[in-house]
Amino acid sequence: MAHQQHNGYGIDCNGRIPLRALLAEPLLRGRLIGGEAGLDRAASWCLPLSELGAHDDLSGVAVHLPASALASPEEARRLVSALGRRDAAALLAWPSPEEPEPALEAAAGAADEAKMPLLLLGATADYRAVGRLVGQKALAQATHVLEYSTRVHRALAEVLARGSGIPAMARAISGLSRGPVIVLDADGETQAYAGFDSPDLDPGEIAELLAERLPELRADGTAADVAELDLPPRPTRVLIAPIVVGGDLYGRLVLVEPCSPPDEHDLAQHRVVAEHGATLTGSEMLRQRSVRAAEERARGDFVESLVHGRFADPHALAARARHHGFDVTGRYAVHTVTAAALVPTGRRDQRRAATVTRVAQGVEPSGNRWTLAAAVGNFIVVVRQVPEGDPLEEQRAVTHFAQQLHRTLAPHLGGDLRITSGRPGEGAAGVATSYYEARVAMGLARHAGSAPVCGYDDLRIYAALKDVAASPEGQAFAREILESLRRVHSQTGDLEQVVIAYIKSAGNLNAAARTLKLHRNTMLYKLDRASRALRMDIRSADAQFMVWLAHHIDTLAAVTGALTDELSPPAEDLLVP
Repeated sequence: MAHQQHNGYGIDCNGRIPLRALLAEPLLRGRLIGGEAGLDRAASWCLPLSELGAHDDLSGVAVHLPASALASPEEARRLVSALGRRDAAALLAWPSPEEPEPALEAAAGAADEAKMPLLLLGATADYRAVGRLVGQKALAQATHVLEYSTRVHRALAEVLARGSGIPAMARAISGLSRGPVIVLDADGETQAYAGFDSPDLDPGEIAELLAERLPELRADGTAADVAELDLPPRPTRVLIAPIVVGGDLYGRLVLVEPCSPPDEHDLAQHRVVAEHGATLTGSEMLRQRSVRAAEERARGDFVESLVHGRFADPHALAARARHHGFDVTGRYAVHTVTAAALVPTGRRDQRRAATVTRVAQGVEPSGNRWTLAAAVGNFIVVVRQVPEGDPLEEQRAVTHFAQQLHRTLAPHLGGDLRITSGRPGEGAAGVATSYYEARVAMGLARHAGSAPVCGYDDLRIYAALKDVAASPEGQAFAREILESLRRVHSQTGDLEQVVIAYIKSAGNLNAAARTLKLHRNTMLYKLDRASRALRMDIRSADAQFMVWLAHHIDTLAAVTGALTDELSPPAEDLLVP
C-alpha cells in the first residue's frame, strides 16, 4: 500500500482519515478482530461490497459488507485476499440480527495475512451510519485543512504582491513553519535561507548534502520528499518540495525539521506550507527571471547596436547611453568569447549562455570601469572601459582583463574557450571598430593556432597587412602565387601546406618533414615540385617571402570576407560632440 502522508488535522494529504482515528469513534470502538498491522492505513470513503464493481484500485475505501459473506472459511479467505490485492483500506463486517456474533476466525486470519484491518460492527452500524460517519469526519477535517491552507497562501501571497524578493519569501515561510528554510535553484545553488538560529545547523552544509542527492529527488511538483541528512550531533530530516512553473523545474524549497524524528502534526503542517511556499516562490522566481530577461534583452540590444554601429543619429545614441551609463567620450575595448558550449542546441544551453553572460558581467567590477556583457549570436561580447592614458598602459589593461575573463569563464565553458580582443577606441565608433578587430582576431587565431587569449595587436603581421589584403592588387598577388600551388594539388598532394610548413620551420627540411609526418625524400620531391609550379626556387629567401606574404593576405581576406555580410564598417559620425 502506498505510504500515507498525514497532515496536522488527522487526515493525510489526500484527505484520508487514519483508521486509528476512526476506531476511536463510539460506533467503531473495540470492534477490531483482525489485521491490526494495517491500522496505519487511512480511509476517505465507505462503500458497500455490492457497489465496488470492477474497480481495481480501492485505495482509501473502507468496504462495508454483510458478515455472512465471510461465513465460509474458503470464501472468507478468497474475498479478503482479493480486496487486499485491490488495496482496500479496511473491511467492516456487519452481522445480521439473527447471528449478532458470527464466527469469523478464518476471515480474521486472512486479514492478518493481508495486513488489512477487519472490524466486526455492532447491530446499529449499518452502511448508512458508518458511511455518514466517515463522510462527515472527512469533510470536517478537510475544511480545517482548507482553512489552514488559505491562511498560509494569503500570508505568502502578500509577500509576493510586495515584490520583496526570494529572501523575504524565505523568511515568511520560515515564520510559518517555525523552522529553518533554504531556497535552491534548479542546479542546487542556494538562493536564500532563513531561520538558521541554531549554531548546529549550517545552510551551506545542508545545501552541499542535498546537491549530491539532486538526481534522486522528484522534479514533477506532485509532492514533497522527506530526506534524512547525516548532520552532527544528530541526523536531521528535511522536507524538500520541488518548485515547478509551467512544467519546468525552477528549484527546490527545503524545510528543515527541528525535531528528528519529526512530529507527525508538525510534519503535516509543513507539507501544507511547503506546497504553497513552493508555488509562490516559483512565481517570485518567474517574476525575477522575467525582469532579468527584460534587462538582459535591453542590455543585449544596446551592445548589439554599439558593436554594429546601428544608431539612427547621435541623439538616439545619447539617449540610450544615458540609460545604460555609457560614457560616449570614454575609451573602450571589446572582448569576444567563443566556445563550443555557447552553441545553442537546447533550452539548457540557452540558460548556460545567460548564466555565463552574467558571470562575465561581474568580472573585476570597478566603480570607474564601465562593463557591459551580452550574448550576440553564438558569442558573448564584453565591452570594457579602459583607463585613458598611454597606449601601452591601455593595451596592458586590455590584456589583463582578457586573461581574467578567461580564468573566470573556463570552469563554465571548458577547455576550448577562446577570448579575443580589439584595440581600445573612443566612444561608440571605437566600440564598433574594436568589435570588428576582435572578430577578425578570432578568425585569424583559429587559422594561426594562436593562444586561447589573443588580441588584435598580438597578430601584428595581419594588422599591418589589413589594407593590402583589402586592395585588389594584394588579392590578385595572393591569388597568382597560391593558385600555382593549388592547381597541382590533386596530382602531388597539398603543396601549399608543404611549402608553408617548410617556411615556418625556417627552411629546416627535417623539421618540416616531422611536422607533416612525411619521409625526407618525399618532402624533397614535393618542394621540387612546388619550385617548378612557382617557377622559382622555393629554397630562396625571395620565393619564401612571396609565398608567406600571399598566404597571410589570403587568410586575412578570407576572415574579413566572412564578416562582410554581418558587419558594416564602423560609422565615424557616432561621436557625440
